[in-house]
Amino acid sequence: MRRFKGRYPGLGSLCAVALVIAAPRPGLADCGPARLEEVRLERVTPEGDLVLADTRRLRLAGLHLEPLSQEKTGSAPWPKPGDRIGIGLLDADRDRWSRLAAIVFAMPAGEPPVWLQHRLLEHGAALARPEPDLGDCWPLLTQAEAKVRGKLPDLQVEPGRFARISGRVSRLGDGRSAHFITVFGTTGERATGLIQKRHLKRFSEAGVDVAQLRGQFIRMRGVRSTTNASIIPLTSPDQIEIVR
Repeated sequence: MRRFKGRYPGLGSLCAVALVIAAPRPGLADCGPARLEEVRLERVTPEGDLVLADTRRLRLAGLHLEPLSQEKTGSAPWPKPGDRIGIGLLDADRDRWSRLAAIVFAMPAGEPPVWLQHRLLEHGAALARPEPDLGDCWPLLTQAEAKVRGKLPDLQVEPGRFARISGRVSRLGDGRSAHFITVFGTTGERATGLIQKRHLKRFSEAGVDVAQLRGQFIRMRGVRSTTNASIIPLTSPDQIEIVR
């Protein structure tokens, strides 16, 4: 993926353990870093984080795993403790749980590498979650999710948590500093996407004309406001998917 270029601090020092990995299947060749660091997996946590043998802890970039049952997650094709995996870090910074965001490839012996995020979405064991630096990987993740979307309900969650809402845009509002997109979800819940006007250029450059969304069926993804659970702040065009 082009947007990964130059985002691996110290990558030169990892040349001895870095691998050049071919695309795991047609259509994924342009997604992900050209080089991956080969590491050993220590374990997968109940939350879906990957703990490495060198003690680093990774989260799977572009996925939301929290609402999934242990049964479904347990039946998904996770790598096993001791397995080799290939990782490409999106950023050198850790989150508040000391996790690094990564694109991860399982590397079964004698078989082509498998993009773990894509495989988990295909199995219905995750939801696609937009975030910075996914670049060309993002549409591939949503395409994988779409294969099983009918089996995955939208998330109706409390403030401060990730939500996915699908529905028709019933109202557009133009405030002093922000635009508002009101959606009545398929589950009967109303949610409002809030786009600060300083971010509008990002949406227009991505082909999302906010002023023309009324009446369209869309899917919004984002973290609900902690002060008003009906509000989902939208800062990236990846958070809006125009379905029809």
